[in-house]
Amino acid sequence: MYWSNLLHIYQPPNQKKEILARVVEESYARILDILEKRPKIKINLNICASLTEQLAKSGFQKVIKRIKNLAERGQIELVGSAKYHPILPLLPKSEVIRQIKLNENSNQKYFGRVWQKKGFFLPELAYDKKTARIIEQLGYQWIILDEIAYGQRPSATNYKSNTNIRITNSKLKFDRLYQIQGLKLKVFFRNRVISNLFFTGLAKNFSNFMKFIKDDPRLETGYLITCLDGENLGHHCPGAEKLWAEILDSGQIQTLFFSELDFKLKNNIEEIDPLPSSWASSKKELNQGIPYALWFHPKNKIHQLQWQLTNLAIKTINRAKNDLNYRMARQNLDQALFSCQYWWASGQPWWDRKMIERGASNFIESLKILKKIEPKILKQAENLQQKINQLAREWEETDRVDQIRRDYLSTQNQTQWFGGKQIS
Repeated sequence: MYWSNLLHIYQPPNQKKEILARVVEESYARILDILEKRPKIKINLNICASLTEQLAKSGFQKVIKRIKNLAERGQIELVGSAKYHPILPLLPKSEVIRQIKLNENSNQKYFGRVWQKKGFFLPELAYDKKTARIIEQLGYQWIILDEIAYGQRPSATNYKSNTNIRITNSKLKFDRLYQIQGLKLKVFFRNRVISNLFFTGLAKNFSNFMKFIKDDPRLETGYLITCLDGENLGHHCPGAEKLWAEILDSGQIQTLFFSELDFKLKNNIEEIDPLPSSWASSKKELNQGIPYALWFHPKNKIHQLQWQLTNLAIKTINRAKNDLNYRMARQNLDQALFSCQYWWASGQPWWDRKMIERGASNFIESLKILKKIEPKILKQAENLQQKINQLAREWEETDRVDQIRRDYLSTQNQTQWFGGKQIS
C-alpha cells in the first residue's frame, strides 16, 4: 500500500514554555527519532511559523535543525500554511494573504532552501473556494481536505465487521487526483477514520490498524491518504507514536510525498467543487449550512461576540496605518487571530473560559497599542470584551456548557473518544 501522510504541528502564540517543552519531549522529538532511524520513510510536514519561532526563542533550536536535516536528506517535504493558525475562510482576503506570507517569510528564514511552495495546509482543514483561489494565486500547487468536503453531498456507509465506524463519503476514491473546478489547484482528500486512529486510541497495534484498513473497501486500490496533528503522536494520545512506528516497520507500507502521489495519479484526474467544511464537520452541520461549527456556530452567542470583536479590531487597526504604533499593533493583531479562542468557546465538547478571555484580551491590547484611537471605538471593543467574559462566566455557573456538550455528544453515531479518553 502507498501511504501519503501529512503531520501538522502548531502551538498557539505565547504558549507556556513548560507546555512547549512537554510537547517537544512527548511528540516532536519522538517523531524525529522515528524518522531518523528509518531513512526510507517520508512524510509531509506543516509547521506553522508561530511554532517555528517559539522553538527558536525557547531553546529548542535543535528541533528546527533536525527537521531541516531530514528535509535535506529527502524524508520531509515542508508544507505551507498561515502563521498564527487562523480560520482562513472567516477572514477578509487581505488577512488571509498576510497570514500566508508571514508564514512563508518566517519559515524560509529558518529552513532556507528546503522550504518551497508546493502543498498548503489549511488550519483545521477549513475550506472555501475564496480561500482556494488565494492559495492558488500565491503559487501553491495542492491542498489537502477532509473527505467530507468531497463535492457531492456526504452519504454515510457503514463499515464492515465490528468497528461501528462510518465511512464519511462512500463515493470518494483515493486512487485518483482531484482538481477544483475553475482552478488549477489540486486536492487530496484525507481518510477521516484512519487519520483519527492516531487520536482516538481505537487501534492498539498494527493488527488492529489493518482491520480498519480492510474494513474500508475504498482502500482496496492500495492508496492511503491521512492528515493529522503531529501532537497526537505521543502528546495527546500516548502510545500513538509507537503504533505509527510499528506500521512503518511492517514492510507492508511504502510512504510517498504528496508531490510523488500527484505524479502517480496525474493521468486520472476528476474535477470537483468541494464543500465549505473543516476536518471536524459533520454531515448534519453541512446540511444545515454550518461549515465551521467549532469556530463560528450561528447559535453560539459567544462566537458571535468574538467575531464582532475580531472584525472590529481588524477594521480599526488596518485603518490606522499612519499611526506611530501601527506596526506593533498590527503584529499583535496577527497573533490575536489564532483559532483556539473560538474552538474553546464551542462546548462541542471543548471549553476553557481562560482561553476565551485571553482571546478577547489580545484584541483589546492590540487596539490600545495605537497612539490615536477613537474613544468610542475602544469603548465598543471593551463592551464586547465584557459581554464575552460575562457570558462565558454565566455559561459555567449555569448548566449551559454541560447542556451544549450533552446535545453535541447525543448527535454522534458512535462512542466519542478524545485524546484516548472516553467522554460520556
